[in-house]
Amino acid sequence: MKLVFGDAHAHSSPLGMGAAAVAKRFAEKGGWFMALVMLPPWHYGLDARPGFEMYMKAIDIHLRECRRAREAGLRVACLAGFHPAEVDKLISAGLSPEDVLSLGLRVVEYVGEMCRQGLLDGIGEVGRQHYKTMPERVAIASTIMTRALEYARDNDCIVHLHLENAGPATVDTTAKLVELVSVPKSRILFHHASARVASHAAASGYWATVAGKKELMRRVFEKIGVKHIMIESDYIDDPKRPCVSSCPWEIIDRQVELMRSGVVDEETLYRINVDNIVEFYRVEPP
Repeated sequence: MKLVFGDAHAHSSPLGMGAAAVAKRFAEKGGWFMALVMLPPWHYGLDARPGFEMYMKAIDIHLRECRRAREAGLRVACLAGFHPAEVDKLISAGLSPEDVLSLGLRVVEYVGEMCRQGLLDGIGEVGRQHYKTMPERVAIASTIMTRALEYARDNDCIVHLHLENAGPATVDTTAKLVELVSVPKSRILFHHASARVASHAAASGYWATVAGKKELMRRVFEKIGVKHIMIESDYIDDPKRPCVSSCPWEIIDRQVELMRSGVVDEETLYRINVDNIVEFYRVEPP
């Protein structure tokens, strides 16, 4: 079998390398698939007038980035959403909590409709803040996440959840919400999960991505296994912070290093990088 690699959650920006260059460099290392997730609008230089039109422009930019990655040779899943950190950013910029809630709900409604039309493959990121913030801001982000799950249910979308890493508590509270909304758990992904969250999520029938850090991947391969687990770079394509949290091509190098050191075998890497991606993202295999 030919060993190829997927990046299950990454970002790109035309103000950075851009999707075409990122995809080309990833493909040269053996990359075949990338899930490209929209960045907050200010990462695209759109911070003049926060509002729905700004988000429409950001989504258009992101759609172009997804198209350029495909043209560069990758299979791509394209997702857009309303990151929980955007709640804090917009309130700090002067919007009222009520206006931010209204905006976030409108954005995920728009994204859900684009999923229904086949223009997007999923909603993400949505979820809860992973850092200390005001309770009302967590409530706003949680309400937006709930509505996003409803749109995912109605339009058969995948969802990338950005959550706190509180181990089983993170998974169990989210699972209760998923159950109440009646969205299939097979469409839910716990993004940038810790080993504890990934382990509990996978055991509960959910999907999880773990950051492509060498020691974290070693722990996953040795302790958790690969059922419902994928690897992500969470690359943000910011020239001021290169390779934060990792560059897509770096996660390939690290997996190869772990294989050569005997931590993981080629068959297991194929399951993570091809079989799991094909199953969750419903894409054709390479």
